[in-house]
Amino acid sequence: MENLPFQTPVVIYAGLPTKFHLVSNVSDASDFLFDNWADNDSLQWTDAMNRCAWASVGKASVEAARSAFLVAVKTAGIRIDPSISLY
Repeated sequence: MENLPFQTPVVIYAGLPTKFHLVSNVSDASDFLFDNWADNDSLQWTDAMNRCAWASVGKASVEAARSAFLVAVKTAGIRIDPSISLY
């Protein structure tokens, strides 16, 4: 999957309180969803994976992929740090 950058990266805390993931592009989002999701079968997970795939081939925007990723992560109860803005 192509490295299509997010305008604003996402910081996710998964696992230990000090373990975080910086998701800064479509490929990172897809990898995080695939590697760190226990059930890989929710509608939100499927939508996020599809939008990441579509963004990589130009059929969806990068921000649509990012938005779907955020919905999937929040629905799973994974903590996102909204205060970190790197750009």
